[in-house]
Amino acid sequence: MECLKNHALALGGHALDGCGEFMPAGADGTLDALNCAACNCHRNFHRKETVAESTRDDHEDGSEPSGGGGGVGSASKKRFRTKFSPEQKEKMTVFAESVGWKLQKLDEVAVQEFCDEVGVKRHVLKVWMHNHKNTLAIKKP
Repeated sequence: MECLKNHALALGGHALDGCGEFMPAGADGTLDALNCAACNCHRNFHRKETVAESTRDDHEDGSEPSGGGGGVGSASKKRFRTKFSPEQKEKMTVFAESVGWKLQKLDEVAVQEFCDEVGVKRHVLKVWMHNHKNTLAIKKP
């Protein structure tokens, strides 16, 4: 709704514009559409109205909801976070150490067999290995 840009920052003070609703200065898809026609501020300075959703989207199939960035409209949806059992974590750690914490194209058959055995998708395993290679990898002197 209102503009929250501090227009007195350069002077060491604090003064908000008080502009009402954000109105794009240009057509959708143009850079002018990101600025307000009333106060010429970027749309990020305008307070957003959020509508509470009554239901929560659960993505049990492992798919991620669209968005994930900080764009307008994605504030109410969260990215799906995969949860692993302790057994899955242990198996993935052992497998990752055996392949040197890298998934090579040469190991494609072994990787797919492992993913089927553990019950995770290849992409999920790849992301998990990337996120844990520095903390779980055994450093060899």
